[in-house]
Amino acid sequence: MSATTLLRRHWRTLLGMAIGAAGGAAYAHFVGCRTGTCLLTSNVWTAALFFGFTGGVVAGPSAPSRPERPEQGEAAPERGAAPERTGR
Repeated sequence: MSATTLLRRHWRTLLGMAIGAAGGAAYAHFVGCRTGTCLLTSNVWTAALFFGFTGGVVAGPSAPSRPERPEQGEAAPERGAAPERTGR
C-alpha cells in the first residue's frame, strides 16, 4: 500500500490524531498539572500521546453503513420467517 493510498483512506484518523496531540500538548503546557502528580498532564509528551490516540479513536473509521431498504412496491422479508420452499 502506497503512502497516497494510506492518506486517502485514513485522512480523518490522522487529522484527529494531529488535532488531539496538539490540543493535549497545549493543555498540558498552559493548564496542566504543575506539581507533577497528574499522570496525563504533568508531561507535555505524555499528554500529546494520550490525546493524539484519543483523537484518532474519535475521528477513526465508523461502522459500515446499513444495506439499503427495499424500494416501494417490493416486499421486504419478514423477520424470523422461514424462507418459502418451492418445488416438490
